Amino acid sequence: MKIKLIAPLFAVVLASPVLADKPEWAGKGKPTAEQKAAHRSAMEAIEGLDEELEEETKAVKDKSKNKNKANKERTEKVKGLEKQKQKKLNQEQKELDKGSEKGRESRENRKKWWQFWGD
Repeated sequence: MKIKLIAPLFAVVLASPVLADKPEWAGKGKPTAEQKAAHRSAMEAIEGLDEELEEETKAVKDKSKNKNKANKERTEKVKGLEKQKQKKLNQEQKELDKGSEKGRESRENRKKWWQFWGD
C-alpha cells in the first residue's frame, strides 16, 4: 500500500523539471563578439565604480579616525594639566615653620606664583 503511494509521488518529483518552461536565453547559441565586448565594458565600469566607492569610504574613515584621535589626545592633555594644577593648589609649603619670625609671616601671606587672583 505504501509503495503504491510512494511511486506516483516519486514520478511527480522527477517529472517536474522535464515539464518546466525553457528559459529565454537557452538555445540561442554563443554570444557574438559585440555582446562579449559590451558585457566586458559593463563589468569594468562596475568594478571601477566599486573601487572609487571603496576609496571614498576609506578616506572618510581615515579622516574620522584622525579626528577622533586628535580629540582624544587633546582631552587627555587637558585632564593631565587639570590634575597637575589641582596638585599644586593643594600642595603644602613645608618650610612654614623654619626660619625667622619675619620670614614665617611673609611665607604665610605669600601667594603662589601661578595664582594671580583669588583669596
